[in-house]
Amino acid sequence: MLKITPIRLDEQCLRIRLHGAITEEYLPEIERLLFEQPVALHIYLDLADVSFVDRAAMLFFCAAAVKNIAIENCPSYVSRWIQQETRPGRPGNAGCTTK
Repeated sequence: MLKITPIRLDEQCLRIRLHGAITEEYLPEIERLLFEQPVALHIYLDLADVSFVDRAAMLFFCAAAVKNIAIENCPSYVSRWIQQETRPGRPGNAGCTTK
């Protein structure tokens, strides 16, 4: 189960707190929330309370980073997974980068 909590920091910043397990079934709801925001808005995904991430969610986070959506409080296992996926020469890693 996933709980999504949008928090408006000010008129230019939005933090989206994600609580629980992030699986492919929840990605459309996260995407809907992201895409209904103004383009100039700074968006942060806060993963501090995330307990599980499946492969589809991890790839979603890679794509979000490329679109300048910041990922905060990323669990170490997610960071390591992204690093593995972004190794040079690994198939299917186009557009997936870490900071």
